[in-house]
Amino acid sequence: MQGLPEPQGPPVALLLPSQQTVFAEAAEALRQGFFAADQASARPIGIQVLEVDDDPAQLRSAVNGARQRGVKIVVGPLPRASVNALVDGGGAGVPVVALNYPERDAAAPPNMIALGLSAESEAQYLVRVALGEFVGIRRAPGAAPRFVVLSGPGTLERRIAQAYMSALRAAGEPPLLLETATEPAERLAQRFDPDRHEAVFLALDAREVALIRARIPRSILAFGTSLLNAGDSATSPEAAALAHDLDGVRFVDMPWLLRTDSTGPAGSPLPVTPLSRDLARLFALGVDAYRVAIRWSAGETQFVLDGMTGRLSVDRRAGPRVERTPALAIYRNGVIEREGTQR
Repeated sequence: MQGLPEPQGPPVALLLPSQQTVFAEAAEALRQGFFAADQASARPIGIQVLEVDDDPAQLRSAVNGARQRGVKIVVGPLPRASVNALVDGGGAGVPVVALNYPERDAAAPPNMIALGLSAESEAQYLVRVALGEFVGIRRAPGAAPRFVVLSGPGTLERRIAQAYMSALRAAGEPPLLLETATEPAERLAQRFDPDRHEAVFLALDAREVALIRARIPRSILAFGTSLLNAGDSATSPEAAALAHDLDGVRFVDMPWLLRTDSTGPAGSPLPVTPLSRDLARLFALGVDAYRVAIRWSAGETQFVLDGMTGRLSVDRRAGPRVERTPALAIYRNGVIEREGTQR
């Protein structure tokens, strides 16, 4: 008599930081989004959550165990250091959707793609939008800088500023860099020249920009990342006040967080309980990661889908990164209005 077949493990292993790490709250919001997407699916699948800490050896053990149990795809890890460790270890032996971008795209194994919420990617996208739709190409090569990058002192702000500068330099537009830590507020207005500067790229959050908005001449266009989303002015007095202070400033964010009806793309689930904007972004990342994983595990290597975090484009021949196109918005008359065709 033949023995019974070994039980098969669930088809998806969701690899998240453990509750003992600093990423525990983020991991829980992402897990909620991933499971909500599964529950909303016409064909729910089996999901096993694997929690790991910062130890690369534990990461390898968890991945190897998942593969031995017969998982069809691994989704995760979330911290960039863990993604790098997975890349350095040669991958998982099964298809992977990493939840952050590796430092070296070229080193990613061919069965890995990476989906993330990179503020630096938003900054690079903003430069392309500004040059393509608002200010056009340089009039005279070698002229004085026509763009300003204004940065705060924080680590994230400086990373965003560096992304702006790299993208502008690549386009032949070396910018003027100003930092709020070294520029007194009363002198900042003197550094902007409306006859020479056409746009300022802001590596600051909404509150910081609100304090200096009046010092930026209105003829100079202002662009920022999702750090500038102050929230719904209809439900938050603080957001309403900031919206008036930020009038005329453009920024990008995920489409879901720019919808006044709080709904997502067709078929997208919503959180059961209200979440902060930062955790809501991770919930949406979980939803989109599920949808991308289903198609990646089915063998699709080139596809586009409209997600909660933006328009997602996968083309593994071009590289492992899932290109996320966020939505463009502007503060106008005390409210946030969508711009462009990405609705």
